[in-house]
Amino acid sequence: MRPTKQWVVLLICVAWSGGWAQSRQVVCDRGTGHFEASFPTAVTLRVGAVRNGGFATRACEAVLRWGNERAVVVQTAAQVDIDVLGADLGLGVPVAAFVVRPAQDDWNAHYEIWSMERKPRHLLTLTGGQSYRAVDAEFNGQVAIWTTDAGAVEGFDGLERADFTSPPVLALRFEHGRLLDVSAWYRALYDHQIAALRDGVTAKELEEFRSSDGQLNSGSVRTEDEVRLRKTKAAVLEIAWAYLYSGRQERAWAELERAWPAGDVARVKAAMMAARARGIETQVAKVASAALPPKWMERPAVYEYLKSDPSQQNGGRMMYGALGVSGHEGPVLVKDERSTGLYAADKEPKAILMWRPPPTESEQSLAQGVETVLLTIDAAGKVEAARMLAPGSDPELVQAARDWKFIPATEDGRPVAYQLKMNVRLLR
Repeated sequence: MRPTKQWVVLLICVAWSGGWAQSRQVVCDRGTGHFEASFPTAVTLRVGAVRNGGFATRACEAVLRWGNERAVVVQTAAQVDIDVLGADLGLGVPVAAFVVRPAQDDWNAHYEIWSMERKPRHLLTLTGGQSYRAVDAEFNGQVAIWTTDAGAVEGFDGLERADFTSPPVLALRFEHGRLLDVSAWYRALYDHQIAALRDGVTAKELEEFRSSDGQLNSGSVRTEDEVRLRKTKAAVLEIAWAYLYSGRQERAWAELERAWPAGDVARVKAAMMAARARGIETQVAKVASAALPPKWMERPAVYEYLKSDPSQQNGGRMMYGALGVSGHEGPVLVKDERSTGLYAADKEPKAILMWRPPPTESEQSLAQGVETVLLTIDAAGKVEAARMLAPGSDPELVQAARDWKFIPATEDGRPVAYQLKMNVRLLR
């Protein structure tokens, strides 16, 4: 029998001035959970329960304070999560981004982006997505906001969200002060999604769907076949969407012509274009070309040292992260007199949210010991890779670590990827 209480991870070797107490994967959920930290620009961020007099309520808020001023980012919501704090989404300034779910069971979340300058500014509110996550997917400093165009396809062609593996996915990034759809830069990731969707549909199922009317209206198919046909229809749409949203419209239409009932192709094409036109694309300045930025081909720079600085919490010692994380051969080495030729950051990552599923009865010994994990954290503060160093095995911890969030490491004030060796202990 699994314990009913949630478990969190206590940082042993990475102490910092901020504080948090969180038992879920969202910073604040219906008034439970709290995070507060002071940013280097002297701006304080707080996410926690809404206060009614001296009492906490079952709702969440987010507030920024600087000097004698304050700004209420979120007045009241069922959930408030911090997606990034200190990352650069392409604006040249560090930002804080919040995922806000106004109602507990509402799929529609919005994304609030604020600058973290000495006088914070509201930059943008994104709506219509089911989820949002800023990440440096290529590990080259190009942080993009990954979201889903859920609002555009809600109820699309008689299907429900539960019929789809995922609504269409797209990546957004600021360039020259404008929000662009940069999904076409990540075609390889879409290709993985397409391959998985193809594997989930058999040739027989595809032929059966092609023999239908495409719309699967009530009475047009047998009840015993409807579930199977809806599943195939959703997969065909998701494959076409993956091509369409990654800047390959001709491939998207070719996919429809191959897999969709012939007499219904023109109608569904028009419906897909109309849905996209009323979705998140209405909030972006333009769809970026598929041509990759010059920085795209640079080797990933993963910092692994902390510059010697008596004011740092490590007492001025150089912090070292071992090499060999999956997917990386180690950091790029450069000639730099300040860091004696090694990638040395000014500040190490600081935790925002860390969580682990409750241990089973056979894992109770984990709660008594200290474990060491090696994390590779990207410039958005997301964990790109995790590996146990000691005691050697805790698959649940490694899996959970992929969802941890950090204030990213910085070098000369800019967010950078960092390899962090961390001792952790579980707390009830």
